[in-house]
Amino acid sequence: MTQGVEPVDLLRLIGSAAHDYDSMDELEQVLLPGDDLHPLAAQLVAPILAFAADPKTRLPDQLLMLVRELAAHPAGGAVRDCLRAFTITLRNLSDLDDHSVVEESTALLGHCGPDPALAAALLARARAEADDYRRVTPLVTAAQLDPAAAAGWLPELLDPSRPPTVRVAAVLAMREAGLPAGPGAAAALAEGWSADPDALRWTTRKARLPGLVEYAAGRAREEEVYPAIARDGLPQARRDVAQALADRSARGDLPDGLGALLCRLLDDPEERVRRCAYRAVVADDALTRRQAGWLALRIGQGAPMRRSALDALLRVGDPRWRDHALAALSQGWTPPRLPAALRELPVLDEPLREAVLARVLALATTIDVERSPKATANDHRELVGLLKVLERAPQPAIGPLAAQLPQMTFPARLWVAEFLAETGKGDPAVPAALAAIANGEVIYLRLLWLAGGDDAPLRAAIAVAPRRDVLAAVAAAEVFGDADPDVAARLREIRDSDADVKDRFAAAGALWELTGDPAEAEATVREALRAPWLRTRQRAAELADQLGLTR
Repeated sequence: MTQGVEPVDLLRLIGSAAHDYDSMDELEQVLLPGDDLHPLAAQLVAPILAFAADPKTRLPDQLLMLVRELAAHPAGGAVRDCLRAFTITLRNLSDLDDHSVVEESTALLGHCGPDPALAAALLARARAEADDYRRVTPLVTAAQLDPAAAAGWLPELLDPSRPPTVRVAAVLAMREAGLPAGPGAAAALAEGWSADPDALRWTTRKARLPGLVEYAAGRAREEEVYPAIARDGLPQARRDVAQALADRSARGDLPDGLGALLCRLLDDPEERVRRCAYRAVVADDALTRRQAGWLALRIGQGAPMRRSALDALLRVGDPRWRDHALAALSQGWTPPRLPAALRELPVLDEPLREAVLARVLALATTIDVERSPKATANDHRELVGLLKVLERAPQPAIGPLAAQLPQMTFPARLWVAEFLAETGKGDPAVPAALAAIANGEVIYLRLLWLAGGDDAPLRAAIAVAPRRDVLAAVAAAEVFGDADPDVAARLREIRDSDADVKDRFAAAGALWELTGDPAEAEATVREALRAPWLRTRQRAAELADQLGLTR
């Protein structure tokens, strides 16, 4: 019931939080654990407000902010109801000189209505305030406390003669008071937000543009409000429009008219607006197709985002990606989808094939393990993908790759060695290159044997390898087959051990190939389907299909 904290300890924690930020963070975590609300939240409002009203408290504004978060919680109805009992306390706090305390307490007074007298006092305060930003919270709270009266005085605040901040605040006040949007609300919001996009950004009564547009204009007129702000607004206002439309695009409910507006923002003079619009366009198939020509043009101009733009063209299947594939490979900005697209081409012409080989050589000899894990992983994926492209016509690549193999580091060396072993049989350069790097390691000696080299070094390495070395056990199954009865016993020992599931799965797969009995592998394959490693899960799925297992 108390989230593991006794009520008496909660009171002590509130007392500590009144003076210490770390305790305040702890109190917030206790009262708002995850997405939940503490069951005693409503009962704790009284002591929290008592500490907030104490002149000795160092952090009264933080306590009030916490109460506001409790009241704003979807399950905070009891908190909102109990605030009415503290109207006098909150009103006294709203008369202090501390601006943060005044803002927070005034916002909390909005839950203490109806109270026409208090609403009138707050409206008078707002009208007397010289700072437009400090007028927002009392205006909204006054409207909440007396909606009937607010219906009379709010429309005049929408007038173009009013400051932009006040016009936007009036729209928010109408919404919070539960009033219908007046006929001038949409225009006031568009013009006010264009001139002052920070109107509700730094005040206690915050609101985002999409919610206000939905209230003031609805879906019927939103295609008037957003374009007006995008046309006339300050850079931050245009950025707000771009973000609102990007969010709609991500949810899949962006109308065509607003989609066209988002595309127009790709050419906005402000870079942050362009960036926001661009991220949305390349993530949405319909917008990418609409702007494919623009994207292709920017790629040709060498724009910094050319890699993601080319990847977007590849995603939607726009044929213009072929015009830039050679440049991407040659200049080293290969998008993730390019290797797969090259494999699907009916013919890979010589310039592209040479560019793929050059890129493979560059990646295999320069991948730096000191780079960020993400960058290294991207290079690894690209190298594996491009090696698959070379499999279509491997002969011209075998000589250069074999010559550079000793200069490569793991894992690039292993992937290239596997490529050479599979595609370079009969080429004397391949066994020579593999023998030069083997160094007694089973993994390379096996590839040497598969490429047609001598099997004596592999047999010797298997003989001295630890019994539970899965690479040696699998290689033994390939070399000796069922001629040696100990091979199957060795694989079963690994399969039934406490080794990682990927090693046990490898042993089970080799055991099935050796014996032809699906029962030898079924249980381990099912376990491998839930392994934490993607490649293991993929291989397990392939083997499960071969075994006819239901998943």
